[in-house]
Amino acid sequence: MKVLVLYTTVDGNTEAVANAIAEKTGADVSKIVRVSKRHAYGIDWLRIWFEVMFKRRPGIFPFKHDPRDYDLIFIGTPVWFNRYNPAFDTLFQVIKIYDRKIAIFSTGATDKQKALDKFAKKLQDSVILGRYHCVEPIFEDDEESTKKILDEAAEWAQGVADTAAKMIEEEEFERRKTIYKF
Repeated sequence: MKVLVLYTTVDGNTEAVANAIAEKTGADVSKIVRVSKRHAYGIDWLRIWFEVMFKRRPGIFPFKHDPRDYDLIFIGTPVWFNRYNPAFDTLFQVIKIYDRKIAIFSTGATDKQKALDKFAKKLQDSVILGRYHCVEPIFEDDEESTKKILDEAAEWAQGVADTAAKMIEEEEFERRKTIYKF
């Protein structure tokens, strides 16, 4: 089974979770990089708000792996104003991800699921195997707390990967039954 972790990050939290997931599941990793970089502070905060509220599609650079080549895709986003990162609107306009097994994860200052609900709606043509949100792991007060958050995310991802592998095995068995008329 081919697994990909596809994510974008602003201040490193989503990247930390993406790397923990990739390490646990043996996945390839692709980072979506915006043409115009944004930070989670200063004047960029206002620009981020504008992009989110007016549903702007920022430019993104090409990335290493094509998600359509993978069986399971973990997609990660920081939460901005209860919404996923607008870079995904650009991605989904260019690449249609459908008929795939998807797991979505997010990071944010608070534990809100609203962004994941919107994200799942955007990916409704795929099988959503799981959703996971964690409160900004790299901003924890100590390394032990950060490690615990990242380990929990990795364990969640391994469970999703195990489920996806079983589903793919069952689908292959059903396909072979129809070919060989069991």
